[in-house]
Amino acid sequence: MKIRRIYNLDFKGFTREGKKNTLPDYSGLYFVYRGVRHKGKDNTYTCSLKELLYIGQAENINERINGEHEHFEDWCSYLDEGEMLYYSTCPVPQYQLDEVEAACIYHAQPPVNTQNKDSYNYNPVKIKTSGRVALIDKEFIVG
Repeated sequence: MKIRRIYNLDFKGFTREGKKNTLPDYSGLYFVYRGVRHKGKDNTYTCSLKELLYIGQAENINERINGEHEHFEDWCSYLDEGEMLYYSTCPVPQYQLDEVEAACIYHAQPPVNTQNKDSYNYNPVKIKTSGRVALIDKEFIVG
């Protein structure tokens, strides 16, 4: 298999549901997780992520997540008591969104996604992730 492209996805950290209005307004991918918030001894908060629920794309991530997302109720249906939604984002140029999103969904198989789980219809690619992302391999090949 000849890899046609290598994509480097640099994720920008985790934003909890109550702070989602601070999500970036750039073009890119967003990963939706369920997790638990913990208060540390020094009064700072951390999160423990339990499951990657959904991978999506948007020309403007902030508008997409803060609008009426058609899967919001689906994401919430996976939450156990004490859990909340978390988001991690990475910039991706608009012309690459479909291919990168499809590769990540096909590889990770999030439960709420339906498209791109059974097949990957693009040329082989290598995805490298960095930054604050969880529950997906740091590097993988799809194709």
